[in-house]
Amino acid sequence: MTDFAQRLLGRPTLTGRVVGLDMARGLAILGMFTAHMWFSVQGPVSSVMAWSHGRSAPLFALLAGVSMGIMQQRLSRRFAGSPALSRRFYGEKILVRATFLILLATLLSLINTRILLILDNYGVWMVCALFLAGLSVPMQLGVIGLLLVAGIPLWHYLNLLFLPPEIGVVLGLNDYQMPTFLIYVLTGLILWRLGWAGVTIRARRLQKYGAVIGLGTAGVIFGVGTAVDSLRLGRFSQVLFGNDTLSIANPTPAQFWYQTLIYIAPHTDSVAETVANTAWCVGLTSLLLLAGSTFNRFFSPLAALGSMALTIYTLHVIWHAITFRLFGYPGLIPSLIIMIVVFLLVASLWRLRFGKGPLEAFLARLSDPPLRADCAAGKPTKND
Repeated sequence: MTDFAQRLLGRPTLTGRVVGLDMARGLAILGMFTAHMWFSVQGPVSSVMAWSHGRSAPLFALLAGVSMGIMQQRLSRRFAGSPALSRRFYGEKILVRATFLILLATLLSLINTRILLILDNYGVWMVCALFLAGLSVPMQLGVIGLLLVAGIPLWHYLNLLFLPPEIGVVLGLNDYQMPTFLIYVLTGLILWRLGWAGVTIRARRLQKYGAVIGLGTAGVIFGVGTAVDSLRLGRFSQVLFGNDTLSIANPTPAQFWYQTLIYIAPHTDSVAETVANTAWCVGLTSLLLLAGSTFNRFFSPLAALGSMALTIYTLHVIWHAITFRLFGYPGLIPSLIIMIVVFLLVASLWRLRFGKGPLEAFLARLSDPPLRADCAAGKPTKND
């Protein structure tokens, strides 16, 4: 059997995972469920559900950056004696995964046209981040600063030009704007490089700082943004939950800069929303990384869900399409509740038996360097 066939058909290797990161992925996937299927606008439960709008995608993007850091570190250790091979296989791994995500999104778009799919966007962001992954942390922070002060305003301006759809797709002129989400990915990559997700004393200190500063910063920005928008409306604004949203096709200069810099409605991708979402994601994930073993055991189904997020997301898109076709909007909320229970149970049982989700295992085999690469790097294999 060839190396390629072994990578595709061999049994997945079960490796240790960072439970807090899987919990964060699990929360992000639950948030996407509610954003796609909870259509009620009445009552306090709906207000809580509305929080998922515009928050889950940034969390996924930040965790995608963390995953890029994990892959980079593992390949650096595996090919410690050959940095050139490490860089080569890292680039290949990211490109294979990005291509797979774009192809999968294309396939899912044929099945479900009612969900704005994000997988293809993740593929593009990962490729963009790949070219920045070799920079030092200060340089990456500089790129984030440049994207904040120049990239976000430029993309807001480009959105007003009504460019051809083909150009819009390439530039990421949609609900997931390129500069904003590249900031999330780079933040995750930087955090992993700083050792934030570990279990050392330094990592715990970073997690505590991340929780306090992240949640505090998010709270201040969301609070100030709500207060400013309340002044605009002359009453309390519910902009944070996706209500009272401002949409102006031909804004005045003042309105343009308000939308670009200060406005905090979900999917606005303003400077304020980007910083607040980044802080929120860092704070929330830091809390989950700090959680104790009792908490982790109790919420292990959530971690199981997050450990196979790509598989679960794919099944969710198909489930949503079938539900809508059979029952329409009235069937979405009951179907959402059933789907969450089923997916939590299936993910837990699957992880106990197989470890990785099926799509995750397939993608790992597809993108991992072959065994003969270790020989090329001068490392002994198991058969030596």
